[in-house]
Amino acid sequence: MNRIATAFLLVLAIAAAVCAIVFIPMKFHGGKPVGSALFAFDPDDISLIKITNGDEVIELRRTSDGWYIGPEPKDRASVDAVRRVFESALGTPILDRISDSEIQDRDDLSLYGLKKSRVQVDFRGDRDLSLFIGKDAADESRCYVRFEDSQDIYLIPDDLVNVILSPPQDFRDRMPARVAPDRVDRIVIERPGGELELQRSPAGWRMLKPLSAAVGTAAVQNLIEKILRLRIEGFESSADPGVTGLAEPTATIQFFAEGETTPEEIRLGVDSPQGGLYARLEPRGVTVRMPTALREALGFDLMAIRDRALARINLDLVDKIRISRNGSPFELRRKGEGWAMNEKPVASALIEKLVTALATAESTNFQPATSEVLNEAGLSTPPLVVEFISVVSENTPETNAGTHLITAIQIGNPNPEGLLPVHVAGSPEISFVPEKLLEAIPHDT
Repeated sequence: MNRIATAFLLVLAIAAAVCAIVFIPMKFHGGKPVGSALFAFDPDDISLIKITNGDEVIELRRTSDGWYIGPEPKDRASVDAVRRVFESALGTPILDRISDSEIQDRDDLSLYGLKKSRVQVDFRGDRDLSLFIGKDAADESRCYVRFEDSQDIYLIPDDLVNVILSPPQDFRDRMPARVAPDRVDRIVIERPGGELELQRSPAGWRMLKPLSAAVGTAAVQNLIEKILRLRIEGFESSADPGVTGLAEPTATIQFFAEGETTPEEIRLGVDSPQGGLYARLEPRGVTVRMPTALREALGFDLMAIRDRALARINLDLVDKIRISRNGSPFELRRKGEGWAMNEKPVASALIEKLVTALATAESTNFQPATSEVLNEAGLSTPPLVVEFISVVSENTPETNAGTHLITAIQIGNPNPEGLLPVHVAGSPEISFVPEKLLEAIPHDT
């Protein structure tokens, strides 16, 4: 046999020895090499995390509508807390390993606190994994662990232990409601000033109570965000409704999610001696302490959320604009791609100026459109009326052929403060806007 063949056989022998020493024990004993991750699983495959610490047991269970904690306290679990457990488990490295072949007797596991461990974490799902937590290492920043089905002992950082041994309260959901702000399509607020109901529609948010009126989308979204982004400060497991003020709540907020008939409800009570204020969350069924910012968020004036724009007109739907001054009407009509009055062309910029002025004229205040107020404002027989009209040439599933009034805007004379009283058809209120609006309304000459 030549030297090359001899060298080749020697390499094969060494490789076989290495395989026998390293890989075969790992195969039969399930050992993980130093430097590798302690766990390898897909979080989506896990349906239950069970944490045992002596007599205390915490179960984090996945359901069709999220994670829940039990058996005590029984509540919604924090998605962030569950994620921290997964991230810590999957990110735990093996710092050292003691193979089961080095364990002469099962009683030797006691040296590492792993014969009868008081602390254990189980991940249940497609494949069950149970990890026993043992004693701290000498520097107390690392600890010994082993899996239930193996006597291999691993040395790991104690980060995972610190996470799973967090107080049960840390695993509870701190959000006052689970509905996402962008999925809220109805809000009902009961407060000392009365009931407020807001409804979202394709055209934007609208107030239904205490009156029917447009509200600012940005203002409503800001209110929703302000409330739902608050966090629970503490949980009150045995709070007396009489003491917390929740027997007769000072305010109630209901959030209806898109397509849902049962709301997420927050009932407000009195201030807590520990800080914040008491609140009851339904249908979650827990009493908590919320920041006083929650009560402050409900202290807004209706004007703060009102849409103060006088009228928003979709010009694409308009075929005619009829303007009456002191009972004398004239019309602006679409003609081809432009507009005309008495068959004479009218600059499109003039029409756009009118529509823009109506959309940007902000109401400074409102008054109920009663007969008495209309009469006082000179709107019983308004000196100026602007009507936007649509003309449909043939029947459609939505509209019959003919002329249809889109909206009529009645304008009175300026008051001593320089404000115009304006009544938009169908509105239960009169708006008062700066008289500069008159400059944007065309004349018949």
